[in-house]
Amino acid sequence: MEFVAKILKTLLIFTLLASFFLKAETMNPFEVDFPLKKELSFDDYEILQQKIRQKDLQALIDSIYPSNWFYPKEDLYLRCSAFIKQTMINREKGLFPTCELLKSEDCSKDCVVMACSMDKKYPILLKTLIGAIREVGYKGAIYYRIGGYPNPTGEEIRYAAVPYAIKMFMIKEACSLGFERILWLDCSAWPLKNLDYCFDQIEKEGSIMEWGKPNSKVILPQTRAILENFSKVNLDKIPHVAGWLLGFKMSEPYVKKIFDDFYVLVRKGTPFLSITPEEAVLSALMAQHGPKLRPHLNLMLAANATDARVMEAYKKGVKFIIRYH
Repeated sequence: MEFVAKILKTLLIFTLLASFFLKAETMNPFEVDFPLKKELSFDDYEILQQKIRQKDLQALIDSIYPSNWFYPKEDLYLRCSAFIKQTMINREKGLFPTCELLKSEDCSKDCVVMACSMDKKYPILLKTLIGAIREVGYKGAIYYRIGGYPNPTGEEIRYAAVPYAIKMFMIKEACSLGFERILWLDCSAWPLKNLDYCFDQIEKEGSIMEWGKPNSKVILPQTRAILENFSKVNLDKIPHVAGWLLGFKMSEPYVKKIFDDFYVLVRKGTPFLSITPEEAVLSALMAQHGPKLRPHLNLMLAANATDARVMEAYKKGVKFIIRYH
């Protein structure tokens, strides 16, 4: 009887996965019905924001959440819904999208990109990060958005609800402006050192990102099946990429493959249903297309700017702190 029970359980899991696969091919839970257009007016943003906020992932999360999973279901729902709740524009409060290119002082092809919604204290974090980047001696371009959404091809706005896809879209948009070596920083980052190390690594390796041990447990079983089927990698055996810092040399052939496949997965939507949406996707794509990831000594420490550990970080040569927010 125990053997039969195991067989039935296996068949049930297979059936659920098969059902999820079929839905994944035909339904993107994040996609918004919106015209393909590169330039958006304030009215467009209001319509887009309204359409995004009409989405509700609760029923989907309820249907695929594993019983007795280690991560609370409500927290998973909030992670996956992060960009459904974003504020792109708020006329009532006089808040309108800001997009600015702070030009390079050294005529280089380097660019730091960052973006945030108008929610919480993200705009303050972003603006102070810009000052900090200049303070440590970076003279390249800075391209940022507060509110609104990057839309380099005119397609991206349809996927503005896909959690954290904005990072790769901002890099793509900076590339369309003519930049070659592009570094995304979360607005919670704070540099303690010049950014030369990051751009040197981008030039030598074609990319830079922080990574750690395999962390497949944070990925829903159904999402993991989709990612592994697409990338042909075992997520138990590859480094888990952190999303706070992402740098690419856009002329590298493997980087082009990563971006092409990232867009394929964005159009599906379901590969982003996890605790670490963009990190899980990028981990799979880097393992599939990229070189072996190299360790970076003292790249990051999580701390407040007033934390006593910051002085210790300076002494150790830590390059960034991630501010609590």
